[in-house]
Amino acid sequence: MLQAVSQVAAKDSPTVLNLSFADQQLNTALRLMQGQIVGLRSSVLPPWSVSLIALGVHPATIAEAQQVGGNLQGALAFLLDRGYLGRTQLDTAAQERALSALLPLAWQTSMTSSAPWTDAPAELPLNSTQTRQAVETAERHAALLTREERSLKPSSRFAANPLSAPALLGDDGKERVYHAAMRGLSLGEMSQRTPQRWDTLTQTVSRLLRDGALRPQNAAAPREVADALKAGQAAPDFCLPDLAGGELRLSALRGQPVWLVFNRQSTCAMCNPHHAKIIAMHERLRERGVQIVSVWGSPLEDLSDGIGRQRPPYPVLADPKDETYDRYGLRMSLKGTLDPRNLSTMIQGFRMMGASALKDDGELLRMPAEFLIGADGVIETAHYNSYGSDWLPLERVLSWADQQKPGSSKLN
Repeated sequence: MLQAVSQVAAKDSPTVLNLSFADQQLNTALRLMQGQIVGLRSSVLPPWSVSLIALGVHPATIAEAQQVGGNLQGALAFLLDRGYLGRTQLDTAAQERALSALLPLAWQTSMTSSAPWTDAPAELPLNSTQTRQAVETAERHAALLTREERSLKPSSRFAANPLSAPALLGDDGKERVYHAAMRGLSLGEMSQRTPQRWDTLTQTVSRLLRDGALRPQNAAAPREVADALKAGQAAPDFCLPDLAGGELRLSALRGQPVWLVFNRQSTCAMCNPHHAKIIAMHERLRERGVQIVSVWGSPLEDLSDGIGRQRPPYPVLADPKDETYDRYGLRMSLKGTLDPRNLSTMIQGFRMMGASALKDDGELLRMPAEFLIGADGVIETAHYNSYGSDWLPLERVLSWADQQKPGSSKLN
């Protein structure tokens, strides 16, 4: 297919070439003149501003260049004239962008159409790059991709395993892709925002899939509930998306004590009253250096309609696939759910949540749990609710928090 690009580029007159594919997200438009690619439109390409930031140009400088230049050519000329960008840097960026756009097309079959580029500029634009070189390089890199890597599409999405985060530390490329998957970005969106060249991106995804850090979005996560954790064990690390934006890695809180609360679904009639009390005592705990973290078995988009109504001043994390629940040894219990001791709390919860409290998100029989974790990441108290509203007494949490102050002695 890429040979068609070379053939059209060899024409004497400027041409617009459109490539259409069964997967419409691969559709690509090229502007060609004098054997050069001078314009590209592709769903896997980031805006030029993203490419320039990757080259080290400050966003404020890019904004100034856009304002002064008025268009892409004017902005690039401004950056070159002022020394913010070198000619070699610009040429390399143009080559990499062409390569990124052409790589996922190399093994595809397309419908092509071309038309004269009637308003082509008299001179080659600053972001031009040799068509023949771009095509040959794209074909060479495409030949190195495995069948699995070639099968990945711009529309492909992945689920991030929250328990795999520690293994990615120190590998920026893997971390970027992992966090992008956790935010729900498709492969095409990752290519636009990270930015990584298509072959590098698909190879990174392939490695993360093999390592178990990612899995296809619709693939079922393997379920194995671990044994209940005990005081003296290290709190298993994880990384989960936060209602407030971004993600939270538990190990990032090392150095401060953590009250970790595992809940049922976001509208739970037994969990929300408990968090109303936690919110009320948050300031007292903050003064003692304690960080509260709550985990919910609901999708991120559902958190706003449940616990999010209370506007907790601490992280509210989503784990709809229950992977951290399983790692921390949380279990289901019909007996614990139906225990009459839940009644008073549930009445309060229904008043808070209304009919939405009936939504279960697969957590109907879930027994919550709470963990008091020291600044060294070691569990000091592991509390598994024996019935739904069997929460840790708040006085006990405050007593533990008092012991976290510098210079205080801890109980055995």
